[in-house]
Amino acid sequence: MQVSALLKTHHLQEEVMPWMAEATGIFDELVIFIDEKRATPGTLEYARELSPHVHSYYSETWYGSDFASMARACAGDWVFLFDYDETLSPEWHQNGWRQILETTSATHFWIPRRWMASPDRYVISNPWCPDFQHRFFRNNLEGTVFPSKLHQSTVVPGSGGCFQHLAVNHHVLWFCSRAARENKVRLYEQLLPGGAEGQYYLFEDHAPRQAKLPDPVELDPSREISPMMRLSPEIIRDISLEVGRVPEEAGVSELFWVDVEVTNAGPETLHSRPPVLPVHLSYHWLEKATRRMCVWDGHRNGLFPDAPAHATTLYTMMVVAPDQPGQYLLQISIVQEEVCWFEQVQPGILQEFAVSVIAGVGRTP
Repeated sequence: MQVSALLKTHHLQEEVMPWMAEATGIFDELVIFIDEKRATPGTLEYARELSPHVHSYYSETWYGSDFASMARACAGDWVFLFDYDETLSPEWHQNGWRQILETTSATHFWIPRRWMASPDRYVISNPWCPDFQHRFFRNNLEGTVFPSKLHQSTVVPGSGGCFQHLAVNHHVLWFCSRAARENKVRLYEQLLPGGAEGQYYLFEDHAPRQAKLPDPVELDPSREISPMMRLSPEIIRDISLEVGRVPEEAGVSELFWVDVEVTNAGPETLHSRPPVLPVHLSYHWLEKATRRMCVWDGHRNGLFPDAPAHATTLYTMMVVAPDQPGQYLLQISIVQEEVCWFEQVQPGILQEFAVSVIAGVGRTP
């Protein structure tokens, strides 16, 4: 079983060389593609220090490269997509992940990505965490569709899974200056109007909760991939919410954050790992006067950490205000995708708050 790491980049510098060298010691080969149009000075030389498998490509747009051809240049049975500003969690140094690949029927995996606020601390609020990336897939699989636009993911036929502890640490928040991150957001907004998702890169504006990196764990290949099971009505009735302060006012399309405690008195751990039946915190928006539903499917907020059985866990969920001013009701609940909203089984779980949405106030995505 051979595994290729694939790095497509226009930039390498001395500070990231130890990160990239670590990847060469974990995977069987590191295949690097250099963007000729945008390559910074020294990038090609650094790439050749890291790997004998260095190629160049040319694309009018930085995201318009031919990923399919790049994957075909990899000799591995599996391909892992990697970025220059990322490191691998310590669990990758164990052999457990190779045992998973050797025995699995899955064709692809999601990997949890941590947004690092400093070299040893990461953001633990939604939407930064959990952030699952579709990065690991069988090579040369017929029917695979590679991304051709900004923020698209690779689509791989067949069943998939999601790792729990085999993570990627994303260092852009502290490694790049505020000005560089602002430029990135402006570029993304030009390429995908309304979809720049600037809150990710300008995290200081929102003061999200942070934590130290967790201690490494001993991988158990039989438990690393644990799909979420369909929850029965009996289990759903054992789950409750306690919502913290909700602002009385918000700007049009403003982002704001609310602390929510999830008490899971049932026997099953709740989690949000894709692709099967993940559980999310979410919300609805209603017009206050008429109770007409304005937004049914609110932003999905993942459960991180998992909500274990017979315990209460604190989460910070992100809410996006309606795009029109007015008087609204915010209803906070839990949903298991493709199963139900929990209030459909247990009406008492729904928490409702009056919010005035005002034009010209607040920050927008």
